Amino acid sequence: MIRWFVTVLAATLHVAAWHTPGSPLCAALGWSAMVLFIPALLDPTSRLKRFFVAGCITYIGGFFWLYSTIKDFGGFPVIAAAPIFLLFVCGSAVQFLIWAFSFQHLPTWCARWGLRTAVAWLIAHHFWIKIFPWDFGHTQLAFLPFAHFAQFAGVTGVTFLMMWAAETIVARKTTSLGAKVVAVVALGTVLIHGKAAEVTFTEQSASQGKPLQTYLVQGNVSLHRKHDITYFTVNREQYLTLSAKALGHAGRDALVIWPESTITDFIPASTRDATASKVLPFLNNGSAFLVGALTYSSRTEYHNSSVLIRPDGSVAEPYHKMILMPFGEYTPLSSFIPFLKDINSTAGQFTAGTSPAVLSFPLSNGTDVKLSPLICYEDIVPSIARDAVNKGAELLINQTNDAWFGDTVAPYQHHIIAAFRAIETDRYLLRSTNTGLTAIVDPLGRTLASLLPYTEGILPMEISLRDTRTVFTSAPIPFLWLMIAASGVILVIRRALRS
Repeated sequence: MIRWFVTVLAATLHVAAWHTPGSPLCAALGWSAMVLFIPALLDPTSRLKRFFVAGCITYIGGFFWLYSTIKDFGGFPVIAAAPIFLLFVCGSAVQFLIWAFSFQHLPTWCARWGLRTAVAWLIAHHFWIKIFPWDFGHTQLAFLPFAHFAQFAGVTGVTFLMMWAAETIVARKTTSLGAKVVAVVALGTVLIHGKAAEVTFTEQSASQGKPLQTYLVQGNVSLHRKHDITYFTVNREQYLTLSAKALGHAGRDALVIWPESTITDFIPASTRDATASKVLPFLNNGSAFLVGALTYSSRTEYHNSSVLIRPDGSVAEPYHKMILMPFGEYTPLSSFIPFLKDINSTAGQFTAGTSPAVLSFPLSNGTDVKLSPLICYEDIVPSIARDAVNKGAELLINQTNDAWFGDTVAPYQHHIIAAFRAIETDRYLLRSTNTGLTAIVDPLGRTLASLLPYTEGILPMEISLRDTRTVFTSAPIPFLWLMIAASGVILVIRRALRS
């Protein structure tokens, strides 16, 4: 009974962490859960059963809101949404099964170095599908010196170090003294460097990078109004009125940001002049707009796009969202099983973009602002932000509509995952949302300002454009983690076959 109690308690604390995202309590609960998961893994009795249950607890308790998303965003009736959510929970919990199985079959030298938990998790993390790609390291956002390690190794590195340190402390009998010393020194070094980086950034932030005045507009348009054609013009005018009010007479060199799909009238992707468009915003006062819009390239190609209107009214080539939401923006397998479209008749049939984009506009002093849009879900995928920075982006902007989550903790969970993109890339991340959480994140991962969810408002702030490179963006760090995970798979298979 004790082993089951410890396993369930670890999963429960993990769920509690995800219900307090971004807070010091979240960080403490994350460490507490990890410390309890170690003895649960060390006990071989019913290990696989216990960890499958732990996975189910994690996904039901931590991400319960996915049921409503499936029902509301996916358009499924309750009789279909419930089994789909159950399938999601059971399928996702397999990740915990892989974690426990891999832990069981890693060689003894991994145990001596206290690496079994971390390597086993890398295997489960890389070789199983996660619809909502969270990681244990995401719980550490409020622990800034530790979270800063993501600038070197990504959030995966934060998780790895967290698990390594926890195993060397908890698994005293199986871990060598050398491993304990190395893990403690590594953790201490990371914390000291992270604190020093925090002090340095705070002291130098005022003088680093080109300044840019930004205005994030949150219109709080309901789902009903957003998708009712009779409100399309009203919704757009609401955003334009808020923007004009914010800018007043100080619009020159400002960037106004609207959320995802604010403009729901489909416009040609080839549009290059805002003054000739009836729907694109243009105030002719020296300000630029980045707006979420629905566009089309042909009669069969429709996109969820980000459109930049420059201060002179010219329009950059739009960025098209690359990662489409299943059952909302497309129906998986519908090209092979056509009747799926009839079951989910409300789903769109959008065409995905092919690569990240860097959009630019000039300031009055002749310098260019180089920004990269991340639409909706894309800000929780490290590779997209990383590629954008490597293409020259000085600023990351997420445009999203989290109204599908309802009045739940989900927008805050989305936010803490996205905040790690700022740390990894050493860029400001601006998150413009329709109903919240609209916020500004600095390169340390701190949320400098935000608007309350389900309120109408404008979030103004002067930020700096940065062109520095981090280890995470410069070196093949994600490939390194993948190689460690692949090597772990080989070790597990060899050990399992011998057994």
